[in-house]
Amino acid sequence: MTDIDPGGFRHSTCVFCDGGCAVAIRNDEGIAVSPLDPNVPAICSKAHLWRDYRNHPDRITKPRKNVGSRTNPVWREIEWGQALDEIAERLAAIIEKYGAEAFAVSEMPLNIGFGGITRRFMNHLGSPNYIAPVLLCMGNTAQVHRATYGWYTAADWEHADLIVYFGQNRGPELWPAEFLKLKAALARGAKLIEVDPRITDTALLADHHLRINYGTDGALLLAWINVIIEEGLYDREFVENRTIGFEELAERARAYSPETAASLCGIDAETIRTTARLYANANAAIIPWGVVGDMQKNSTSVLRCQCILRALCGFVNKSEHVVGPSTGPVSNTQLADYEALSQEQRDKQIGSEAYPLLSFKGMDLYEKPCRSAGLDHVPDIMGCSCTAHPASLFEAMRTARPYPIKAFFAVGNNTVMSYANQQGIIEALLAQELVVVYDHWMTPTAQLADYVLPGDAWMERDIMGPTFDVAPVATFCQAFCEPAGECRDWYFVIKELADRMGLSGAFPWRDRYELYDFRLAPIGKTWAEASDRPAEPCRPIAAGAFLTPSGKVELKSSVLEALGCDPLPSYEDPSEPDADETEYPLTVFAGVRDKCSYNTNHHQIPALRMREPEPEAYLNPADAERFGIDEGDWTTVTTAHGSVRLLAVIDERQPEGTLRVPHGWWKPETPQGLGKGLNGACLHNDGMLFSDEPWNLDPAQGLPNLRGGIRAKIERVR
Repeated sequence: MTDIDPGGFRHSTCVFCDGGCAVAIRNDEGIAVSPLDPNVPAICSKAHLWRDYRNHPDRITKPRKNVGSRTNPVWREIEWGQALDEIAERLAAIIEKYGAEAFAVSEMPLNIGFGGITRRFMNHLGSPNYIAPVLLCMGNTAQVHRATYGWYTAADWEHADLIVYFGQNRGPELWPAEFLKLKAALARGAKLIEVDPRITDTALLADHHLRINYGTDGALLLAWINVIIEEGLYDREFVENRTIGFEELAERARAYSPETAASLCGIDAETIRTTARLYANANAAIIPWGVVGDMQKNSTSVLRCQCILRALCGFVNKSEHVVGPSTGPVSNTQLADYEALSQEQRDKQIGSEAYPLLSFKGMDLYEKPCRSAGLDHVPDIMGCSCTAHPASLFEAMRTARPYPIKAFFAVGNNTVMSYANQQGIIEALLAQELVVVYDHWMTPTAQLADYVLPGDAWMERDIMGPTFDVAPVATFCQAFCEPAGECRDWYFVIKELADRMGLSGAFPWRDRYELYDFRLAPIGKTWAEASDRPAEPCRPIAAGAFLTPSGKVELKSSVLEALGCDPLPSYEDPSEPDADETEYPLTVFAGVRDKCSYNTNHHQIPALRMREPEPEAYLNPADAERFGIDEGDWTTVTTAHGSVRLLAVIDERQPEGTLRVPHGWWKPETPQGLGKGLNGACLHNDGMLFSDEPWNLDPAQGLPNLRGGIRAKIERVR
């Protein structure tokens, strides 16, 4: 394609964050980005800075090869052909020596615009060891929804009369589309319950703000279930006819009285009763997704409780709809071609024995209900249905146990900074024989690579989506400028590697447009015909049906039970064992996204860094006085696992006895290389503070706890 012509119009989706705002691009007096629907002005300042991003002088626009070492890199620009020749040769040699399972990938499809393609490459090579950061962000939520309903749910904002938020803070710079939905709901009289230890801008809008202790969401939710069952506030008809496991759930919930939960949560029992009744007596309550539930020791139980509450009170398929999988264009799952991966190789998937819910073992349990619904495959919901376990994978990369992992690709993902135990991830990459990064920047991960490949960005990319199989829709995004320099799309990379490694038959499409035409063939369209519209609806399979093994909402999950996990929700104290509260007197909370960045991205952009120039630690005034910290002091925050350096912000909205640290901070303007701290990633990123050992992991999903129970101290840098 070419740059958008004067007077031209195109449509796309901004992926500068995961809010996914639909945008219009017009070239009237220069190219300008605006909301696609003028009646829904959902767009934040980041989208307007696309030029600053695309044309940044630090952006990688030509392949780079490290001709030094990982600890002392020397970078040289090379041609694409040389890079791909060498990568293919080295990867093939590793597979020949160790087996295909020695190849692993961490990928964020949202950032690269392709879903299913990487898994197809891995499946045909024979590797089951794929991980994705969505494990800590909605992907795992989707799996828990599936274990309860058989698919994900979509909230009906148009008719909601009660919104329950767990830690969400929405605003013009934080998911603006949902912020507008929230404002509209409140304007027509909907009530808001905000569960958040902090006083946020969204909490100030709430009718009830429950300032629970960090990490106690599960105890609160179980108490709500207790009240609703004990007081007979549940929808008896729905429970009796559409669910299984009610009696077992009721028995489990008896242990979580409001008084018991109040002592754990740090709020009064009557507030718990009042808000439980408010939820049960609503006409159309919704519990929108929020990342807080995805990063807790009790994550599976927190998410299960949310799912159970919707069912108990009859809101499933009333105000929260189970949309189900769909047919239409070839899906990401179908494109991935999981049938190409043998059972022998699936059984080698790292971490699937200890943490089976998101593994192939979990996915296989939906075979019968999916076939019964007329599907000829089991959909990979949200790209997280059949993944390896990240912490176990990094351990295998370090130790070669249970077998060697020797080749690693980071695709649209700053892997080093995206999980807990950053120190261990660095060690894992240093132990590899081949590391390839596909990105826009020399991220801390890229600095540990052998090859860095320049990827295109959303404004430069014609893309067919969505990149995850969740909603019944196909989407189309149009590029409005050429790729910078020699940046290429991810399909180009995969196709070139596949051709070099004897997999041409699995990738017969010459370029992405032939691939899109293949995907659109079932609905009789081509990319040229379909892409003039932003979206094309697909046909849901059994909309509203429950594609669980029982065909009902499973209050007691047969999937979890079959995997050897607790089939009912519970609450486990997230505190680290043998924590010395004298040495570490504060509870630390991590993972909150800053307004001006998205995970580890955007720290390069001057207009955004001016607004948030430094990584900040937030602490209550009483704690600041207690530890001799003044506003603007540089401090060291330390846990038993590691330490980071942050700028102190004295904030009365932060609960006393707690500390909030940011996620994803590094400083691209500072020196590169491991010996210099990877642009400050080893000095500022929250991944340095948290363990990925089993005691700090959710028992079913294996994701790390970042949201309470972990102890820290803060000291002024002298």
